[in-house]
Amino acid sequence: MAAALPRIGITARYRPGIRSHCLQEGYVDHVARAGGLPLVIPYGDVSRCSQVLSCLDGLMLTGGEDIDPSRCTGTTRQDDYTYYPERDDFELRLARAALDAGLPTLGICRGCQVLHVVTGGSLISHVPDVLGDSVAHRSSLTEPSQHFVTLTEGSRVARAYTQRSLLVTSYHHQGLRFDARADSAWQVTARADDSLVEAIEYPGDHWTVGVLWHPELPVKESSDTCDPLIAAFVAAAGAA
Repeated sequence: MAAALPRIGITARYRPGIRSHCLQEGYVDHVARAGGLPLVIPYGDVSRCSQVLSCLDGLMLTGGEDIDPSRCTGTTRQDDYTYYPERDDFELRLARAALDAGLPTLGICRGCQVLHVVTGGSLISHVPDVLGDSVAHRSSLTEPSQHFVTLTEGSRVARAYTQRSLLVTSYHHQGLRFDARADSAWQVTARADDSLVEAIEYPGDHWTVGVLWHPELPVKESSDTCDPLIAAFVAAAGAA
């Protein structure tokens, strides 16, 4: 009998205009290419988080809208941004339960921020206001950018990519605030050239990583290759 594929839960966004739960194709494609079984998770009743996690071998927290400032300290409400507090409630509860259970977890962009916030971390509301524009973390509201990050030697991200400097696709304007958190629950394992924290890892044996860049982008339709970090995550889920 063939071995079962690791079941990877992937959180979805909600588009009220078309009344649909949606997911960028790259998340699904890369998980499938890495040998995982992608299972889309729409946000819903927070009381069901434990039941959802009981069906999974790994959890991927995806990108999307900013976390509502009421859910974390240090951030301010931004003009022209739409917030989805129901998604925040569900994913924060889901992330906390995954951390407590030691479930392999990969947080991407917003998902990385969810992991940081659920452990007491705060966010930078708008990176250019704090660090300037020497590094473009996105080109516009609708366009990503690319920039380099430096990975910490020996970290999970460095081992996955087998290099210290990595060109990443980036699409965020918020950041993780670490300047006043000497007791942070996380190890910082990548930074951009403007010093912004770009990757965090949970100490210990459990595979839990958050990155602000988008390893699922770009998607190459003709390729069967997988992003190395997503491949490492799916492998960890399969071995758990």
